[in-house]
Amino acid sequence: MKYGPYYGHYVTGPALVITDPEDVRTVLKNIDDFPKSDEGAKAVQHAKQLFGPLNLVAANHEEWHGQRSLLNKAFTSNSLFFEPILKKVNLCVSKWENKPKVCVGDDLHKMALDVLATCILGMDFDTLSGNYSEPLEAYHNSLLSSVHPLRLLIPRINTLPVKRNEAMFRNLSIFDKYIWGIMDQTKKRMQEKKESQTLHLESSTKSMIELMYESTLDEATIRDNVSTFFIVGHETTATSLSWLIAILVSNPEIQQKARQEVLDKVPNELTYDSLKELTFIDGLLKEGLRMYPPAPIMMGRYAKKDSIIGNVRVPAGTKIDLNHITMAYDPKIWGDPTVIRPERWLPENLTKEQRNAWTPFSGGPRICIGMNFSLLEQKLFLVCLLKRFKEIKLDPQGKITSIHPGLFNYSPNLEKLIIQFN
Repeated sequence: MKYGPYYGHYVTGPALVITDPEDVRTVLKNIDDFPKSDEGAKAVQHAKQLFGPLNLVAANHEEWHGQRSLLNKAFTSNSLFFEPILKKVNLCVSKWENKPKVCVGDDLHKMALDVLATCILGMDFDTLSGNYSEPLEAYHNSLLSSVHPLRLLIPRINTLPVKRNEAMFRNLSIFDKYIWGIMDQTKKRMQEKKESQTLHLESSTKSMIELMYESTLDEATIRDNVSTFFIVGHETTATSLSWLIAILVSNPEIQQKARQEVLDKVPNELTYDSLKELTFIDGLLKEGLRMYPPAPIMMGRYAKKDSIIGNVRVPAGTKIDLNHITMAYDPKIWGDPTVIRPERWLPENLTKEQRNAWTPFSGGPRICIGMNFSLLEQKLFLVCLLKRFKEIKLDPQGKITSIHPGLFNYSPNLEKLIIQFN
């Protein structure tokens, strides 16, 4: 790394940026010494209907521990999600049959949203079948507009009486009412179960919203968690799936090797247990997330007290950012970081430093609660895609490019991701 394992930036104020895997691990492991800052919530105060501050992602200390312990029950066993995810994946992939070319981004987002709703929220949005309602459209539009860099850096822009602000706040209001409606539907179903003396399901099969209602969480906290899961529960997965398709069409040899593993090890019906045999597919998933992490830089931590990180003395109050993308492309760690090599994830090839440098889902106690859920969804999608189509190519009108080229490579330009399925 040209500038060493530490450097500073001053975009939103001075911050210590860490790029060394061991030092990143120190920050992620000691969550009470390096808690979440509230600056992120302040930056998106104009869009609090989307980024409510009373959620698992923003909480600290006892509040976080309580929410995490409760919501863990919604992710007790991936096997419970296998069938509902498989159903949505097959529906998505089947839509691409017998079409000369497909702009896949829209369907990937709808599939990820339907999976989230079915498995975690306890209802079926069925957007893949065309039920893309006004609230969901409002959510999509308000998300795109509310995180514009100028809005975050110059908050006064959000108070100006201009049409773009009027549209954003109108969409936020529509989405907010939609979230409260989902919660009301959940309460109604819970009451119907109680009145009909239906046996309660085990906690592992209850929706996330049901678990929160059965706890001591207030409705404002429940609302903020539901809206947050809308974003982190499907936007990041859809983005990762888009990059995986981009990798397949850009690397025909990797595509064929992955397909051959699927055909050899899952020749008949796909089952949850058969997924365990697909080691090359596992490596491909992890390579995709290494090269295109959903959050290239994790901002918003701070030192609660005077601390030492590596060889650096960090005064209390110092803002800390963790640079995942730098670790992911460090040649000292990976050797050939710009090369996609799924084989590097075989146990005999993987080093401890590489394992620590792979942080697309964060790490430590606050590692993403839905990591295994997202990986299962991505794996099922890849397997079904490769089993169904003999060849996946980029259409001559398509192009693989990032929305922010040269910045974070966060999301591919979905309007240009036009694919041919043979």
